[in-house]
Amino acid sequence: MFATDRLLICPYTEADIDDLLMLWSDQRLAATTGLPPRGPQFRKTLSEQMVRATFAGVIKLKETHEFMGQILVHSPEQQNRDGTYGICLLPKFWNRGYGTEATLFMVDYSFRWIGLHRVSLSVFASNARAIAVYEKAGFVMEGRKRAAVWTNNQWEDVLSMGLLQDEWVEKLSILDQ
Repeated sequence: MFATDRLLICPYTEADIDDLLMLWSDQRLAATTGLPPRGPQFRKTLSEQMVRATFAGVIKLKETHEFMGQILVHSPEQQNRDGTYGICLLPKFWNRGYGTEATLFMVDYSFRWIGLHRVSLSVFASNARAIAVYEKAGFVMEGRKRAAVWTNNQWEDVLSMGLLQDEWVEKLSILDQ
């Protein structure tokens, strides 16, 4: 288990699956993920995704240990040292800086302990809140896949963002000053 100022980031266990299903069943997530709410049939797929990840964890509020969401890094081709980052929080925890806090931790962990050279992610162009979090962490825009996903009765652009290890080290040195 890892701790930040306000969060606990706990390694995924099968005991977390019901909380994760609750997260992915939330109707409000569809707008940010492009995925419809998921029911019990998603249990096995979700569990397999978490187990396959290089790091998969659940985010809990430090003060109460309340489940908040999930966080993961997946690096299928380890020789490239490129990890794909993902985070998802229950809507009641949005707009409080928790996503930024968790992202900063996971990026640092990915470079220091997993040994990644870069961290990549994809995000809907309309998800301004997530884009702001990623930019605060140092991610830069690397591309736009136009009209890539049909969601909410419209086409949605998907943005690719990335952060290199040397950029992260530079960001840390600026923060330390």
